[in-house]
Amino acid sequence: STVAPPNFHPPSFGVTVLGNAHGFDKSGSTSGYVLWVNGRGVMVDPPPYSSATLEREGIRPNTIIAIIVTHCHADHDAGTFQKVLFGSKVAIITTPTIYKSFIRKYAALCALSPALLMHCHRFRPAIIGQPLQFQGATFHFSYTLHTIPCIAFRVEWRGKSIVFTGDHLNNPSVIDDLQGKGILTHVRNLHLQETDVLLHESGAPPIHTPLKVLQELPQKIKDRLYVVHTSALPDDCELRVAPTGTAGTIRLDFACPAQSQPQCKRSEEETIKTDPCKSSSTVSTVTECKLTQRTSRSSEESSIASCGGCSRDKSKPYTSGCSSCGTAFVGSKDSPLVALRPTCVSDAWFMLNLLAAVPFFSSLAFTLTMEVLEIAKVELYSKDEVVLPAEKRRHFLCVVWEGTLIERVRLTNDRNDRISFLSEDSSLAATDSNDETAVWYAGDWTGPISLQPNRKLSSESTHRSAVSDIIATSTAGAKVIAIALSDLHVILLKNGSGIYRKALLDKKQRALHHAFDDEEKSHEYHLTYTDEIRLTKKNLLALHTRSSFVELLSCNSALRKLSALQKSRLESIAEPQRRLKSGEPIWVVDSPVETAYLVLRGTARFASNRQSSLIGSRQRWSSQASLDFETSQTVDQVKPTSEASISGSERRDKQLLHISRTSEYGRLEASLKRRAEQIESKGAERDNENRLWSMFRGRFANKVLMRLYSRRAFTTGIIFSRGSFLCDVAKIMSGSVFAGNEGDVHTECHSSTIIAGEGGCDVIAIPKERLLSFLDENPGVLLSLLGTQAIL
Repeated sequence: STVAPPNFHPPSFGVTVLGNAHGFDKSGSTSGYVLWVNGRGVMVDPPPYSSATLEREGIRPNTIIAIIVTHCHADHDAGTFQKVLFGSKVAIITTPTIYKSFIRKYAALCALSPALLMHCHRFRPAIIGQPLQFQGATFHFSYTLHTIPCIAFRVEWRGKSIVFTGDHLNNPSVIDDLQGKGILTHVRNLHLQETDVLLHESGAPPIHTPLKVLQELPQKIKDRLYVVHTSALPDDCELRVAPTGTAGTIRLDFACPAQSQPQCKRSEEETIKTDPCKSSSTVSTVTECKLTQRTSRSSEESSIASCGGCSRDKSKPYTSGCSSCGTAFVGSKDSPLVALRPTCVSDAWFMLNLLAAVPFFSSLAFTLTMEVLEIAKVELYSKDEVVLPAEKRRHFLCVVWEGTLIERVRLTNDRNDRISFLSEDSSLAATDSNDETAVWYAGDWTGPISLQPNRKLSSESTHRSAVSDIIATSTAGAKVIAIALSDLHVILLKNGSGIYRKALLDKKQRALHHAFDDEEKSHEYHLTYTDEIRLTKKNLLALHTRSSFVELLSCNSALRKLSALQKSRLESIAEPQRRLKSGEPIWVVDSPVETAYLVLRGTARFASNRQSSLIGSRQRWSSQASLDFETSQTVDQVKPTSEASISGSERRDKQLLHISRTSEYGRLEASLKRRAEQIESKGAERDNENRLWSMFRGRFANKVLMRLYSRRAFTTGIIFSRGSFLCDVAKIMSGSVFAGNEGDVHTECHSSTIIAGEGGCDVIAIPKERLLSFLDENPGVLLSLLGTQAIL
């Protein structure tokens, strides 16, 4: 039977606790939080692998828009580093002092320049004493008492507030002693504030708040206090630990009465004076709210539902949309919970943030982006309503704003009647390892294969060749952004997306390539960027043609993990394929590292020392070097200036001879040889075999290649086949942003020779300057490519 997808509806204001343990607790998960503002996530001190944890809950990276870093201890900032490198572009919110410390720390750790790390995200400085407006909420930051610079904050949203203390030694006796000695000023004395939820830490002594101090607080304070950053509390402790996971999300949004009526224990409004830190503090109106999950609507509910300040009569079908906010309601059911979320001035920003993950959108100019917003339509659906019928899936780009969508096989095709679907326990609806049902979460999208490279999520997805509609499956309903492809095609093509235009040119070039029987002659005909591409139905259908470059990347165990946007960007900087004859060099020892290569067809391998010497001798008398596809270079141009004093033997890698079959190098040679044979075969299972190799053998092969690279050695039995990425990234980055070489403009040279294998090979070249630009934008990809000259 099928497993229901995660059904989490983020609150308009609240907090999800990812972990509660402190940094020395080996059994618990390190503390981390997601603060929800208008349904968007702001991570606070995310623990390592927190992004993967959220993914399992159906929370995509695009829905996390910022990270607050309270301080730079590893149990608080390690997850931030991972998110910055491998997630979507986010804003980091912290003080300038903490931010500089964070950049300096991880630049040294990963051997990248601070400049590279600083521009792969946005920095929003948190100034003590000045409010920060962000996504419709107001943040107030203050210092805490800790071993290194650390901050706490208070966040306010529509009359509700949450206080997070961060790591803080909130011990009255210690604070009084430091203040008496003149070491500590009142600025570091964190006053307990009037708030709805107080997340107070109680970590390991002596640099955290002792649990005894929290136990001695007045009951009014303890009623709205959650203990965090601690191990298990004693059995006799009346305090409560913050619940973890999305199921324990603390919600403070009451704008959705249809979801549930909050069961509140509200004390009489009164003001109490307390002095837990030997300082005056005011606490009033203590409220504890427990929100229950929505199950049904009662008949006593109001017939008017709010849509971000708009009203609609629920007794009538909502088909025409809301005239005030422009949101379209589709269907005839009661308005879903997603319709009750209040609107925010940053909604347009969030729409663009979601669309930016779709290929080609990021290359649009501002005016064209405005045109995209004009043709986009925001639609709301209740649970089990059809979001995109099967017959319309090839004509729309649909981006999920909120909720969860699922692919469901339709049993009846009568659109006038209620659509019926296979039940979840039906044999056709069941999932197995070979046929998984497609599920879209917030931040995902479906559309033609060129816009959504993941075939399962694209419009090409079919459920065992049956007619499959896309329906809303989350209890709270779904909110989507729908764009007609015909309108989008006009904006991308006629008005100017260079990446989109190049993609169509590449597809035309491939069609031209296959039109010639003489493969050599076909290379003489190349379309250029200035060639005319008319707005035709054929070009529109090209959107549904899977890019051969994306298919090529799927054969690489590392590059296949790139996002759709990264794949389209890499494709845009690649040059047309080039055919190399057997034994023709891809690069030669002592030649400058100027290009990266992807093996498209055929094989390549390391040349022996003898072969390398012969190739080098021929090139000394040749007027044109074959290592670069754009320019010809003489021997004088090839000779590096920075290593002129170093002998050639010292620059070259060592060839390993007499490799044992049982050694890791021997097993690598055998594995790569089998892979090349599988790829060259025409069997029906070739793709599956290659996919399995990429998953399980790719890691082993790359680790062995890294060890060979560190030894400055190679074997001639290593065969590079389809999908292999050949480039010494560390050398190509030299003199650019690679740490320790900034300002040094010398050119690094190859220390080995790679040639085309038997039968020759087709390769795709990526010039150095274009690759530098790509890696500069994606430091996570850069880190995964360092330490080797081949990634399989």
